[in-house]
Order: sequence, then structure tokens, then C-alpha cells
Amino acid sequence: MEKIKRINFRRVIKPALRLVVSLSVILIVWGCGVVPQLHEGSEANYIRLPFVRVLLTNDSPELTISSNGSFTIECLRGNESSVYYSSQPVTILQEDGFLSVTMAGEKIDDRFEEIIVTPRSDKGFLSYRNQRYRGMFRIITHGRNLSLINIAHIDDYLKGVVPPEMGKVEEVDFEAIKAQAVAARTYSLGHLSQYPDELYDMHADVTDQLYSGADVENPLVSDAIEQTRGYVIKFEDKLINAYYHSTCGGSTDDIEEIWDKPSAPYLRATSDDGACSWSKYYRWREAYTAEQLKLRVEEYLSAERGREIRLDDLVDIEITARTAGERVAELMVKTEGRSYTFGRDKIRWIFKRSSNPELILQSAKFDVITQHDQTGRLTRVEFEGGGYGHGIGMCQCGAIGMAKNGKKFDEILTHYYRNTRLVKLY
Repeated sequence: MEKIKRINFRRVIKPALRLVVSLSVILIVWGCGVVPQLHEGSEANYIRLPFVRVLLTNDSPELTISSNGSFTIECLRGNESSVYYSSQPVTILQEDGFLSVTMAGEKIDDRFEEIIVTPRSDKGFLSYRNQRYRGMFRIITHGRNLSLINIAHIDDYLKGVVPPEMGKVEEVDFEAIKAQAVAARTYSLGHLSQYPDELYDMHADVTDQLYSGADVENPLVSDAIEQTRGYVIKFEDKLINAYYHSTCGGSTDDIEEIWDKPSAPYLRATSDDGACSWSKYYRWREAYTAEQLKLRVEEYLSAERGREIRLDDLVDIEITARTAGERVAELMVKTEGRSYTFGRDKIRWIFKRSSNPELILQSAKFDVITQHDQTGRLTRVEFEGGGYGHGIGMCQCGAIGMAKNGKKFDEILTHYYRNTRLVKLY
């Protein structure tokens, strides 16, 4: 077993690290530079600006981290830092509110407040749960568990975002991939420090953007990211909220009609002229019995109100208002005793899919077809819908359709994000 080498640093290490991380938002506007890791000489490692901090997990009291080469484990305790070097996997545990480090079952040291893990080579990767990541890891306590935060250059982060967000793509889709890269970069830079009480900027799931690390990288996407390096979307000299979704079903929507958010001149209902009609979600159908829908409404209301809710038999379901993009803005569920009104994107969580109740409804863009028996009792309801996702901002399948029709990435972006312009930030 390889012995871990150790070097001790004192006094300025931890304050310096915190200053580097806290200044990330300010430094981003200065363009591309480097932030040195906290050793000098041959052991130096670099995180380039701008960078993003991504929460990978906070659900385990134990993390095992490895690398494809040698790496540094910097352990911080008060104003002291102990630095270890290893090429073997290490395990970090939460013990009584502090962090400990073990290797091959042997405890190396303990009672640390945070730990930074960094590859010692610019070609190095860090691995967690059999997934590789660029950049470095920061580990801190999270209650009885640990938070694992990946700090990486924004474009390295995008290499792990664009592939899962776009799915399978080909050379003919290249301009759409570039558009997605710019939209994802804009979203990321516009949401730095969106969680002011946390030490990360992004979640690695659909809370923000899907992020799968280095294992999903592919040359076509990486080339698109490189060709659009530094480009972001602005409205009146501010980064936009570059929301995007899979399939608009023919039209996007006004943001304030879908979510409880203020209106934005660049997030308005926009036709995509059938560009996403090739998507399998362009049109869809879900069918329910009246009893199935009743149970789903009961489940939702019970969870919302914190007590068990039981409804009378359903009498009818009626759409009473629509958005500018033809999504359901308000839907009334009538029972024998009373009526219930639901609106906006929450409708997708209430009814879910008949084909798979574990999944939310594809979109809120649908028509309702009801069937009644001879006594007038509601028996069956069908949703004839179109689109997949919330319908705000860029339609990814529409972007691919436009690319196939010869549109360039800047034309795609300014089509979906109206009244905006592209700016090279770094």
C-alpha cells in the first residue's frame, strides 16, 4: 500500500481559500484568468476563471474519492492545513460534526472542518460513484452527512451538461448544439450564488441543469462549446434567465403565465413554425378513468393541505383559461359537492401520466375530452396534448429542427429569446 505523503501549512490557508471562492462572482467579469491552488512549485494546480460550484451529493455520511493519477487531499482545521498526496482511493467520513480521512481502512487523520481534493495533473480526473469529474472537490459537513461540491471551469462544466440535456445529436445538429451551449453557459453564469446561504451555485439535477461529469463528454459537443467560448445572451446589458425545455409543441409561452415569476420581454410566447414537429413528444395522448383522476386530485390536495382529503364523484373537467402559448392556465375539476380550480404548470404534477403515474404530465399544453354514461356520470377523460417540459425559453427540439433547416446558432437563440443579443464575455 502506498504511504500518503504529508506536508503541513499554517495560518493563511483557510482564509485564502474562502476568499477565492467568495470572489468568483466578481472575478468572472474580468475575463479568463487562473486561480492558483494553495501550494507552490511543482505541486501547483489551477482552476481557471470563470468557474462554477456544483453540488453533486449531500445524502451520505461517507464519500470515497479516487483519481486516474496522483491527487492532493488538503485538510483544513481552523487556521491550519494538512496536505496529503496519494494515488490510492481515500474515504472521507463525517464523525461528530467533523471530517476524517481513511485509506484502505486505516485512519490518516481526523477532526477537519473541510477538505479540498485536487488532481496533481492538468489531465487528471477525480472520481466519485464511478463517475469522473474535471476540476476539484470540496467536502464539508451537511448535518449528519457530507456535501460534495465540484468546482470546475464553466466550459468543463458545460461538457458534462450539454450531452445529457440534448440527448443523441449528430453533425447536422451542430448549430443547435452551439445554441444549447450558449444558453446553458448563460443560465450558469446568471445563477452564480443563487443560493446565498450555500457554498455551491448549482445542483447537478433538473433543479438547475443535468450534469453528469466527464464520462458523457463527446468531441462534437466539446467542439461546439469551444467554438462558442465565452458567448452569453444579454438583454439590456444583463444576463438573461436562459430557460429551455425539450419540446414546445408549436409555441413557447410567457413566463409569468406558467410560473410565479415576473414577466420578461425576452421570454414571450413564440411560435417555432413546426420546427419541433419531429419530436416524439410533439403530440401525445393520455387517457384516465374518472376514478383514476379523482384519486390523483385527492392525493395532491391531501399533500398540499397536510390532511386527508376525500372527494365526491367527479362530474366534469373543464379548461377555463389558456395562456398565450395555448397551455392550460386554469382548469376546473367539478365534483358532485363542489369545484376545485388548478392552474399553471402545477397541473402537470397533479394529474401525472396515465401511462406511468411516477412521471409528471408531459406538458400543460392539452385539450380535454370527456365521456359520460347515460346517466350523465363522468366515466373517462382524455388529454390530447403537445410538447414536453414547461414551455419557457428555447425549445431544444425546435432548435435542432431549425439547425437542420440551415439556421445558425445566433439566429436560433434570438428567435426564442426575443430582443436579446449575444456578447463574448471571456
